[in-house]
Amino acid sequence: MSAIHYLPTPARALDRYEAFKAVLPQKVAQARRGVGGFITLDLGNVRGKDAITEQAQFDWHFWIYMCDWDLHKNGSRILWRRESDNALAGAVLSQLEGEYLTAFEYDEHDDCFELHFTGGFHLNIDPDFYGFEPTDDLFMLFEFGKNDCLSYSPERRFYQAA
Repeated sequence: MSAIHYLPTPARALDRYEAFKAVLPQKVAQARRGVGGFITLDLGNVRGKDAITEQAQFDWHFWIYMCDWDLHKNGSRILWRRESDNALAGAVLSQLEGEYLTAFEYDEHDDCFELHFTGGFHLNIDPDFYGFEPTDDLFMLFEFGKNDCLSYSPERRFYQAA
């Protein structure tokens, strides 16, 4: 593993993070398990349909990947990234649907995030120190109608990606 070299966060990317926090709370429309340990959260209102898949698109699409995460309810961990049972993971994540994301906290010293939801849920996101490269993104946050997304990696910090 190489040493982490922290790059300054571009002001525009940090502004985008703050702008997202300012529109909270956002309703969780869908919460799903992706490939491996990835998860996706669709937030807000339906804005249209994907031209290819015809699946609904929402105000926000939050893709969490290349990191460790664990979901808690009322202080107890109920799911984590390494959960191997996809059916269980899907059932647990679906409990977030209809809840609201109320806070998105960032600890720059540990490169960790904590998302708070109604219903007693919170989601911790932190770097995967076992198969980790400092350039690996922890998440990508897409806003409907934008041609780029807000990403975060420990090396690059917040940045906008095409």
